[in-house]
Amino acid sequence: MLACLPGCTPGDEGARVSCVEQALRQPGLEQDVAVFTAEDGGVAQAKVGWLTFRNADSVLPMASLTKPLVAGEVRRRVDRGELRLEQPVGALLPGVAFVPETASITVRQLLQHRAGFDRSFRDPLFASTPPNCHAAARDVLQRRPELGVGQQVLYSNAGYCVLGDILLSTPSGLPADLRLALDAPLGAAGGWTGTLHQLHRALSRTLPLVDLPADVVLPDGSHYAYGWRRWPAAVEGPSWSHFGRLPGMVSLALSDGRGTLLVAHFLGDPQDVDATSLAASHALWRCMAP
Repeated sequence: MLACLPGCTPGDEGARVSCVEQALRQPGLEQDVAVFTAEDGGVAQAKVGWLTFRNADSVLPMASLTKPLVAGEVRRRVDRGELRLEQPVGALLPGVAFVPETASITVRQLLQHRAGFDRSFRDPLFASTPPNCHAAARDVLQRRPELGVGQQVLYSNAGYCVLGDILLSTPSGLPADLRLALDAPLGAAGGWTGTLHQLHRALSRTLPLVDLPADVVLPDGSHYAYGWRRWPAAVEGPSWSHFGRLPGMVSLALSDGRGTLLVAHFLGDPQDVDATSLAASHALWRCMAP
């Protein structure tokens, strides 16, 4: 992993850009671009290898970085009293076919990937061509979850498709870009497209981030809150992150949870996308340290 270049000091915006440019150079990834909070509180960008007609102002797919935006809207509705974290989804989607086990799944469990939906052998989102998030939601709700509800953290596209359908059932007040994402084939699981600057603005509106403490965590001690992965204080790197992947691309969002945010987009199909994304996030976040 690459750290900041010599001379990368607080208050030196040019050094931060140079540092990010170097950190973007990750094995297995190419055509890289990032937009991030500058030292003065503004927004800066860096890129490596991008052709002149593809840059931070290009419209790009952001894959699973859609999920923190969906979760941010859920959080706003919870704060306004329009949703409750412990509310069962069976009461939120009238007319949808449920089995008893799925009707009792809560909003919190969907947010934290604890609904028991196991995509290890078959991800319902990609069961059709093109993918269909609404169909994936119906698919998982009308059959028993593969594993016990609430007992494990199993990252689930279909679970966020269910959250998307809940938001669309009362669409008043939905931001226009999020509404477009929810109506796209990948929907709430990954349908957001736009420029990195637009994504940075949209994710900035979810700051400061709020934790959802979890009694079930991942093996590394992290857990999911409102769409963001919350890392223990002892772990190197950003306090909050989310990674996205579609064939041929990787995206990531990193934040301290307060006001500092970095979003990045890469081309590539790394063999181990989780390890590659984690290495990139650690390298990039070193540039953001005060």
